[in-house]
Amino acid sequence: MEHRSFICVFPPAEATNTLLNLQNSIKHLSRNVRWEKKEKFHFTLQFFGNQSEEWLHQVHDALHAQCESIESFPIAISKIGCFPNRYSPKIFWAGSEISENERLVSLAGQVQTITQQYGLQPEKKPFHPHITIGRGKGKIHPDLIKSLETVTFHPVVFPCARLQIMKSVLAESGSTYSTLFTIPLKP
Repeated sequence: MEHRSFICVFPPAEATNTLLNLQNSIKHLSRNVRWEKKEKFHFTLQFFGNQSEEWLHQVHDALHAQCESIESFPIAISKIGCFPNRYSPKIFWAGSEISENERLVSLAGQVQTITQQYGLQPEKKPFHPHITIGRGKGKIHPDLIKSLETVTFHPVVFPCARLQIMKSVLAESGSTYSTLFTIPLKP
């Protein structure tokens, strides 16, 4: 059996609530955005696509062995923005500059190195630390873009203590996630 899957870091409840408040402060500015539920806020380190249970077990074992020597570290969320650019926003996110989360960027690189050993191609785009908070669908109101550029909030910092390999099931109402594996970092 194959599972559509990915590996990620979920923020703790306090950080999730801060992101939800941030999302709520801007979501009234455009109807053409499907806003993510707080249960889905996460940093994706790599999307695996459809993979067999055997492949997922092998990758889990290799990542678990690697993570035994990686100490827990802080993750910062300090800004919001959109991809690919302000003129054609498709993804609205909360995250940081790469320089603020170098250890998370390094960890994403280590994940991709391991998954390459099991035949998965690396991501085409470089890893950018972000949590998707909304997805654009159609013309986005300019007030939302202006708000992204001017909104301020206290940076959110939380410990990265574990990775999770998730199963994602697609449906018309959106995807639902369930945890396949949890990989702790060194305390």
